[in-house]
Amino acid sequence: MRLASIFYGRVQVVYSWGRYGWTRGGGKTWHGGIDLVGLDDKTIHMPYYKGKKITGKVVRARIVLDHSNKTWEWGYYVCVQLDADQTPDAVNFLYFCHCSSLLVQVGQKVSSGDALAVMGRTGNAALGDCPYDHCHLEVRATATGRGLDPTAYAGCDNAVGVYGTAEDAAPTETGETVIDVSYHQGVINWTKVPYRALVRIGYRGYGTGALMKDEQFNANLAGAKANNKLLGFYFFSQAITEDEARAEADFCASLAPTGYPLFFDSEWGHTTKTGVHDGRADNLTKAQRTACARAFCVRAAALGYQPGVYTFTSFATANIDYEGLCKDYIGWLADTRTNYDTTLPRYIHQYSQTAKGGVQGIGPETDLNRIVKALPTLDKPAEPTHQEIWLDHVVLPNAAAMEFYTVAKKYGLDNDKAYHAKFVEG
Repeated sequence: MRLASIFYGRVQVVYSWGRYGWTRGGGKTWHGGIDLVGLDDKTIHMPYYKGKKITGKVVRARIVLDHSNKTWEWGYYVCVQLDADQTPDAVNFLYFCHCSSLLVQVGQKVSSGDALAVMGRTGNAALGDCPYDHCHLEVRATATGRGLDPTAYAGCDNAVGVYGTAEDAAPTETGETVIDVSYHQGVINWTKVPYRALVRIGYRGYGTGALMKDEQFNANLAGAKANNKLLGFYFFSQAITEDEARAEADFCASLAPTGYPLFFDSEWGHTTKTGVHDGRADNLTKAQRTACARAFCVRAAALGYQPGVYTFTSFATANIDYEGLCKDYIGWLADTRTNYDTTLPRYIHQYSQTAKGGVQGIGPETDLNRIVKALPTLDKPAEPTHQEIWLDHVVLPNAAAMEFYTVAKKYGLDNDKAYHAKFVEG
């Protein structure tokens, strides 16, 4: 992958009036920046200067609401002040405007390649009636000065056209940015969220081992589905046996609709202030933890999900056979380093976390992920050979059990509370 502009992959200057200079109103109206469209990537990144890495500090990250000043009415925008003496030109400030959401906050240090915002059409884009999502990139010597030539930062000519290649798209086949959410993100306004999401179903307790539903799961499931933002699910495991791992998959099936990816989240359960890992499953061997993950995935596939495994690089290499599991299941790997290990397989790469409020519709920090390999098509799941459901010791026949199970999920009835269910092989 290669970041040649502010987007990975291809960048386009769509209209002649989107160019820098006296390009509007028949050459009578000044346009202080260049309007860029990411064709393979919607995330706006801190650019390089003619291939050279540059750094700076975010000095503005806000939405301008003052419509009386059309020059400054940029909607959601980010301003980065460059660190001194990095480039030979007069540029000290970079502006990224008309964004749909912001991924940084004031005071944050950024460098080339860091995610800043998501392109959009907010504010006074094309006099408030813009036909397409884009980023107005403007560079200045002073914060209130006139726009200077931005092409060294735009990575393209000041001319209509498509620049770069799809092969440069961020480590990806799709380039789609996605988020993962749980109760840590609080109450989410899903009508404003710009990304699809992986929703946490729940977790197993560190101490008692009780299976717990995420406190925001019902709201997140309903909101994500209603706004076409649901990508899949994950469950934070603390299983110490294969039977417990299978029970975790069953728990997920009692709460979440099938037909989606479902990830076994494997990481440290709890770390003390002295750095000791003392979570319920933290003392498992690599072989034991791998067996639990595989048992979860086998059961998840039988229940109708596309199973996968989530973890982070150092954990993947020492504490679970992540590479072996990825031969059969979807890999989702976290690594926020710039020079991360690209040899480990993955379909989804978790690469960063936003500042507070960095994703529109969400108040706290939010993890950012990128689909780096197109997710496999979900095959029709293998039907369990027999399912038993019983109420007050009365066992329902298989057909009736499946019908009851469907209705129970629809109305949110919990397994082992309102009824008892298990899948019986053979």
